[in-house]
Amino acid sequence: MRQINVFIFLSTCLSACRQQSNNGETITVEKGVEIPIAACVEANSKILGNSVDPIAFCRCLIPKFYQDLKHDPEKLKTLKKGNWYDLAKDKQEIVAKYFESCMIQTGTNDSTAKFTITPRMAEDMKKKMKQELIGSEIEKTNDVDKYCDCMINSLQTDFTIKEMMQDNFNETEKYQKVLAKCLKSTRKN
Repeated sequence: MRQINVFIFLSTCLSACRQQSNNGETITVEKGVEIPIAACVEANSKILGNSVDPIAFCRCLIPKFYQDLKHDPEKLKTLKKGNWYDLAKDKQEIVAKYFESCMIQTGTNDSTAKFTITPRMAEDMKKKMKQELIGSEIEKTNDVDKYCDCMINSLQTDFTIKEMMQDNFNETEKYQKVLAKCLKSTRKN
């Protein structure tokens, strides 16, 4: 389940990045190769709040993407355009490691920062969650739409970003209580 939550968190961040405009600010990753940074900075400022320094975070993240993609012209073109979400589709595990690594390196230790989810991000998260739940026990016993809404709302309101990025997040008592609450409140009649 941790992989699902990290994936959802990561997908949301990447989804928001694709929604932002590029104002021309770049980072040089290699001689003669510049990658736009503005969309990443703007999105992560909104989503991650004060939990990270967004400029430092993107200066950490973009070169990691570049090193992994520099020999794949199509993916590199996607990165240069700032279409972060498209990059995550086939490299979810490595991208999750990049995010975690950069969050650790650029964290501000703000233990109160909450995850901000826009309606469009919530829609993307819900779609991904529903795909993950196909054929599961939850699908059989619960209203999946309501369950997803409950979990997404809880990620935004009940947890700090610092809590969500813990290695054992899904095992915490707080998470288990939220999970139980969402399962109970969305049970089919």
